[in-house]
Amino acid sequence: MIVSEIETILDWRNEIIRQCFFPGSQARPADANAPSAMLIWCKREADRGTVDRAVVERLVHAHEEMCKAARLILEHCAGGAAPTLALYDGIENQCDNFINHIRRLQQDLADSSTAVDPVTGLRTIAGMRNDIKREQDRFDRKGTSFSIANIEIDNLEALSQKYDRRGMDLIYAAVAQVVARTVRSFDDAYYLGKGEYILVLKHVEFMDACSVMDRLRGEIENNPVFMQTGEKLKVTASFGIAEAIQREKPDVCVGYAKQALMESKRGGGNRISEYRELSALAQFARDRSKDGV
Repeated sequence: MIVSEIETILDWRNEIIRQCFFPGSQARPADANAPSAMLIWCKREADRGTVDRAVVERLVHAHEEMCKAARLILEHCAGGAAPTLALYDGIENQCDNFINHIRRLQQDLADSSTAVDPVTGLRTIAGMRNDIKREQDRFDRKGTSFSIANIEIDNLEALSQKYDRRGMDLIYAAVAQVVARTVRSFDDAYYLGKGEYILVLKHVEFMDACSVMDRLRGEIENNPVFMQTGEKLKVTASFGIAEAIQREKPDVCVGYAKQALMESKRGGGNRISEYRELSALAQFARDRSKDGV
């Protein structure tokens, strides 16, 4: 069913693009409403409790965004105008995003016991490496860049000494909720355990990704955790963000984000550090400036 759905979506996208580039070449006009057999099945399975309803909601949102991109390019071309690169990339990216959601659903169903963390509701490390590899492959083929952010709650040792396991789980879950409602629907969020998270930010320039992470940092700081005792606990988090490098191993970008996270923690926490690939001269100049030279 999943293979058939992906083929159907690709055929639908081809009809949209064909109509925009070659008006009148098709027997009937392309429909901006994408095929929805998978959505119908997922909603039914969610009602039965065999599919996580949150997963279905994300799939529905991805489907809506894909249809929106189709409507935009069809409306633009309806008067004979040529499609713009931005509109073309829009439907390409949204279709890829929807297909990735379907493939992720397949993986979740195949390994539902480990794919989702029961405390935070975020995906676990079980599928993270394959997902990042897929983004890296797309980057290498299409030049569609992405960034990775490594996040860790500040003062974890002190918090774990003050609160029991249930209390710490409340903290981890509360931060995860802020993450889930701040990032875009097609970005990926993973929980690594012990207050550490990984985000994969797609189809966005690096400086814009940094701005999104700064907004997330502020949201975490400004949304206290409601503890069992009624206490409103203020928590902060440190961030490290790195931009993917073409034709590099997927784990390399994760490692760079980790390095940037360590820099944020050394700087006192509740801040964002960025990793960018530097030339040997730029790296030397930065190291010298840190030494006060």
